[in-house]
Amino acid sequence: MESFLRYWLRWPSVESLVADHLWVWGVCQTLHFFGMALLIGAVGMFDLRMLGLGKGLPLSSMKRLIPWGVVGFVLCLATGFVFVTGIYANIGVHPYVVLTNDVYLQLKLLFVLLAGLNLLAFYLTGMDRAVDSVGPEGNAPLLAKVIAGTSLFLWIGVMYFARLIPAGSFQP
Repeated sequence: MESFLRYWLRWPSVESLVADHLWVWGVCQTLHFFGMALLIGAVGMFDLRMLGLGKGLPLSSMKRLIPWGVVGFVLCLATGFVFVTGIYANIGVHPYVVLTNDVYLQLKLLFVLLAGLNLLAFYLTGMDRAVDSVGPEGNAPLLAKVIAGTSLFLWIGVMYFARLIPAGSFQP
């Protein structure tokens, strides 16, 4: 399995792009930040409204922001792929070594996974339909509030651990 991952994680085309064009890494960082802003902005606003902030806005209207959060997530996913597969060109360490040794990167990825499971719980429990009926001054059901609070905690954790990744252990 390790040899498969070592082979798969090292994409020569991405490495060459990053190595040959200094601007690629910076553009990807900018797009990654923009993606997080879209994701946290859209999902965060919806979560905060479910928690009771911003009363006066119906939750059904706030749900219209979610597609922008999806765009942000896709941007983060694409640029994150470049970061992982092109890291050898940037710091000279194999991506497998980074993934297996950097606890902050591992925690970030774990929090992204947990946020995805939390989103799945939002839809599987029917909370997505339950909040549609909440009016401008109404309160979301307790389970929706728990899911919203968990979502905020997880996405803030993703950003926190992301900032610590450069301090992680890249030593083979």
